[in-house]
Amino acid sequence: MKKLLLVLLMPVMAMAADLPDGFQGIPWGAPLATLPDAKKISETPSYQCYRSGDGKGSVADTAVSNLRWCFSGDRFYFVQMEFNDQQSQKKLLAFGKQAWGEPKIGQRFTESFVWGGPDAGVYVELEFSKIDNRGTLAFVYLPVYSETQEAAKRERGKPRMGSGF
Repeated sequence: MKKLLLVLLMPVMAMAADLPDGFQGIPWGAPLATLPDAKKISETPSYQCYRSGDGKGSVADTAVSNLRWCFSGDRFYFVQMEFNDQQSQKKLLAFGKQAWGEPKIGQRFTESFVWGGPDAGVYVELEFSKIDNRGTLAFVYLPVYSETQEAAKRERGKPRMGSGF
């Protein structure tokens, strides 16, 4: 059975109606030391991602696996996990509607639902492709996300030996 990708990036403070203030008891902006048994699994110049324990959990009574907890500047701001099947996507959509109200519907090649945005300080997107049977749920804490994007932009702008002009 194919797995769906679930991406969560969540805020430290309540930026929009009842959006979560953390994930599995760890508040947004918390230092890495609050993640038990952290094992680094990837990193970029802007952030590092870790696994804790067996990487399993649940969201809205939906089993998830392959949890990846990410930190920027020693501040928790992103968690990514996988879930199985479209039924799970439907449960997550129902959960989002109950928790945050009716979403905006995105116009892309996938079925997308959006809550929040720049004025709220957090952006939530639930996306699913029936073509490839994959989907994502993303919570983005925009203040930290903006910092990671600026850092990436600065990194891309640095001259590199042998890179030409």
